[in-house]
Amino acid sequence: MLSNMSKSVFNGLAALTVAIPVLAWSNLLPVHSVRAPTLYFFSHYENGQASNATFLGGSALVSWQENSLQGFGNLRATLSDAKTGAVDQLELKMVRVTSSNLDTINGEWDVFKNGEPTCAGCVGSLYVSPPNYQGNAYLKGYVQNTKRSYSFGGYLDTKGRIDY
Repeated sequence: MLSNMSKSVFNGLAALTVAIPVLAWSNLLPVHSVRAPTLYFFSHYENGQASNATFLGGSALVSWQENSLQGFGNLRATLSDAKTGAVDQLELKMVRVTSSNLDTINGEWDVFKNGEPTCAGCVGSLYVSPPNYQGNAYLKGYVQNTKRSYSFGGYLDTKGRIDY
């Protein structure tokens, strides 16, 4: 078939074959990364009841490519049981992005308590204050299923939001 094709058509197809990937890569989607070295709140509900645990501290790191399904999220919190004094480590890991934009990333999260899974594929959303926000830049979000829910918030440090 190529031998029957005119030289100008062949050259045009060759140029188009090279141009399509170049055009696709020349229009890269923005990437956002936020870091909250200290959370200011973390709440946990089970079966509609507030946990009796006291929040001791935590941190979060989330990165995503705007308007794509590419992203990463990790949040850690330390809680102390008000009755027993036992200290528990909770870790929330984003495992799937379902949508994102400049300030919000939505997806599924897995939650672990002391390394044991407690909530797989929980639905969650994270909102981040916009770039050049006047005031304390922050993030806030929630992760939940029908039995458990977690909500959290944290202030971003001075380099807590990077957009490129």
